[in-house]
Amino acid sequence: MAVNLYSKIDVRPSQSGEIEVTADIPLHLVGDADKRSSATKNQELLEPLRLAATATLDHLASKKRNVHVDANCEIPIGAGLGSSASTTVATISAVAKSRGTRLDRREIFKLAFIPENYLHGHPSGVDQATCTYGGIIQFRKPSKIKAIKVKRPPMILVCDSGVHRSTKALVGSVVKRSRKQTDRFQTHLEEITTLSNAVVKALKDEDDNELGGLMNRNHELLRQIGVSTPRLDRLVAGARKAGALGAKLTGAGGGGCIIALCADKRIQSSVARELRRDGGTIYNVSLDKRGVY
Repeated sequence: MAVNLYSKIDVRPSQSGEIEVTADIPLHLVGDADKRSSATKNQELLEPLRLAATATLDHLASKKRNVHVDANCEIPIGAGLGSSASTTVATISAVAKSRGTRLDRREIFKLAFIPENYLHGHPSGVDQATCTYGGIIQFRKPSKIKAIKVKRPPMILVCDSGVHRSTKALVGSVVKRSRKQTDRFQTHLEEITTLSNAVVKALKDEDDNELGGLMNRNHELLRQIGVSTPRLDRLVAGARKAGALGAKLTGAGGGGCIIALCADKRIQSSVARELRRDGGTIYNVSLDKRGVY
């Protein structure tokens, strides 16, 4: 599900005649580790945007490289909300438009693998698909992306634990564990696939109680796989105690955010108060239907 947290990209001619990248990322959206990082580390954060611009110009067979990409991101970094996918997808679209070309969404999705591979190793593609297409999608693999039409989107809130992490490192550790516990991981993955189909049905039926239960089960499976943390588990439990119909971690885990499903505004406010008391940062989000534009 795409939500209304955005990355905005401005592209203008560069003074150097080469690709230049700058970014405005408010400090409160950056994890503690990155706040303490060196200039070298900050350049690494900009490299995916440089790769996105380069890939786009290569795709357009544009010899001129004189673009300055300035990114403004309102999404927490390393929090499981797809900040890197959002900025790279927006960069690809904006750079193409600066050359007088409007790429179709499939082209943008495919090009986004270049910077996302650099940043995450071997990402599934679900983050860039969500950012590119918007709305609610069911993602199985890059060639199987299905838009899910719903009459009433679920009422959710996002809570940032404040503990941010590297998706690449986390996925690598999970892969190592999966090789040691092949049968167990396969069983969990098969159940997660079954849950995905059940979630689609619950969304179409507007059955929030069923959807909440599926979220709770999904979190438990992710906890068993090893991608949750005591901090995330505590926030999930707090959300449920305060009245959420369901709650789970989002993204690769290891830190970052949880999402909580609420039946109405009153319960949403109650859940938000409880999570703030536990030190969480709340984002009241809604469905974004547009995707990249």
